[in-house]
Amino acid sequence: MRISAFLLLFLMLLSRAVHAETQQLLQLIDYVGVDYSGAVVDGKVENPAEYGEMQDFAAGISQQVNDLPAHAIKAELIRDAATLAQWVEQKQPAEKIRQLSAQMHHKIINAYQIIVVPRKQPDLQQAAQIYASQCASCHGAEGYGDGESAAGMDPPPINFHDIERYQQRTLYGLHSTITQGVNNTEMKAFDQLSDDERWSLAFYVGSLAKPAGVVTDAQIADSPLLNIAKLTVTTPAQAEVLYGSEGAEIMAYLRHHPELFYNSESNLAFARQRLADVIVAYKNNEPKKAYRYAVEAYLEGFELVEQNINAFDKSLRLEIEIAMTGLRNEIRSGKPLALIEEKIRDINLMLDRADDLLSNQSISGGTAFTSAFFILLREGLEALLIVAALAAFLVKTKRRDGLLYIHLGWISALVLGVVTWWASVELVSVSGASREITEGVGAIVATVVLLYVGFWMHDKTSAAKWKAFIDDSMHKALTSGTLWTLTGLSFIAVYREAFETILFYQALWAQADKAGQSMAFSGFLSAVALLAVLGWLIMKYSVRLPLRQFFAMTGGLMFVLAIIFAGKGIAALQEAGVLVSSPVDFVRIDLLGIYPNMQGLLVQLLLVIVALFLWNKKSVDARKAKAAD
Repeated sequence: MRISAFLLLFLMLLSRAVHAETQQLLQLIDYVGVDYSGAVVDGKVENPAEYGEMQDFAAGISQQVNDLPAHAIKAELIRDAATLAQWVEQKQPAEKIRQLSAQMHHKIINAYQIIVVPRKQPDLQQAAQIYASQCASCHGAEGYGDGESAAGMDPPPINFHDIERYQQRTLYGLHSTITQGVNNTEMKAFDQLSDDERWSLAFYVGSLAKPAGVVTDAQIADSPLLNIAKLTVTTPAQAEVLYGSEGAEIMAYLRHHPELFYNSESNLAFARQRLADVIVAYKNNEPKKAYRYAVEAYLEGFELVEQNINAFDKSLRLEIEIAMTGLRNEIRSGKPLALIEEKIRDINLMLDRADDLLSNQSISGGTAFTSAFFILLREGLEALLIVAALAAFLVKTKRRDGLLYIHLGWISALVLGVVTWWASVELVSVSGASREITEGVGAIVATVVLLYVGFWMHDKTSAAKWKAFIDDSMHKALTSGTLWTLTGLSFIAVYREAFETILFYQALWAQADKAGQSMAFSGFLSAVALLAVLGWLIMKYSVRLPLRQFFAMTGGLMFVLAIIFAGKGIAALQEAGVLVSSPVDFVRIDLLGIYPNMQGLLVQLLLVIVALFLWNKKSVDARKAKAAD
């Protein structure tokens, strides 16, 4: 065997984290289920060395099952492990061993929520490039194990076209091998690749062999056997044992159609896994690591499907969000382990409800339309108000030449938003924390600029000779620096919304069927049309106002948007784990950037007080100036 029994058992004893334990346990079960047939034939030992390893592995499985965290199914797994060890000692038929190992595999995955599917659609084209640059030298350009560096390797590189090995391989196992490498061989760990790249590579090499059968799309869609979360870690041989020939054919088909693996289950599974990591880190007295895992559970898991959940049950989405925020606060406060574990149990129960909600329903056409419509309307309205108000300001003050700066800002933001999304998919992995920090910092910067512009406009309402200012000084006032400031505000307002909107649409698109996707696109176009009409109305009617009222209205709008942006910016930084969040009993109004946490509310209250003070001061100064005249 490629990995000695001693080393595997040694690694088992070292692995105490939930994910590491279960991953290693699944690998051991795979070894017994697949390789036992080479050790025992017709009740007789065919290969003494192989049989000795099977005995060691069976004993190791029993030991590691005993070390698993408490769970309702643990006692059953202990009995299964004991039966497996007994059957190995009795030299039972390989078919019985294979079937029992497959059943144990499924039980462990379901009970401990192991992430066995990629969190985004694998990219076989990208994987082919990675394979050519990093794998072909050993495995060969076409995967036959005949690369330039293969000569003299013991054991030799795997031939991915070997049908027998194909029957024994799992996609999850390939992903684990690429991630961890294989001890005592030339197969190193490719941990420099992102998780998405490793999954893509697993699908690529896992699909090089010819499928076991031909299955149509219609058969796949209608088959009751199709459970991606289970079949992904099932070999074609195991699938045939468990489900018959159709199971093996489906397994082969799935390897060649990675687009079927992109679903919300993997995101929720990631959230559960990170929550399990929180407990392990907290037990090991590593609160900072536990806090980071809690942040990742939200940003990299739950947040990516919260809009899908919101489409079915808004209250559940909000309940989970509040609970995960509370967990982060309790970790930061150093609460007892028992309380942290209880909190995570409650969150997992809510995630189970969300999982059932998403798996038992697909987004209807009407829901897809409504979700797509309101996602863009909600995210785009704030940006539209700013851009339209700035454009109206330039038109009103007879500086239409400055419109070019405004258009440059929002068009650049849209282009960069799309480019950023593309880069996050194709080039680099943009974490949820990075997204939230970008949004939060952008909102805070926008707040500062909005306050500046708002106060500047308000100042013009109380100027004694505002008309002379407009007629005689506007050209001097709107210098190139000022115009570029307006460009920056237009850019920030749109960019902070563009990238997030694209991510929401990506999640919605994955959850909807073809009819739902068509309706989602219609919802998008409808929202674009409504935003265009709103922008036209703002331009048309605001420029008709007298200058004094126009400045007052526009300045007031800038103040209100600054307060909204401040609340949203602080909330984004809190979600990224940068700022502390202290929950309070207060209303939550997402549209207005009002969230029930002390930090955001205090900043917004401070801005309101400052705005009222300056507003009142200008009014008093104006009355004094008028009285003096």
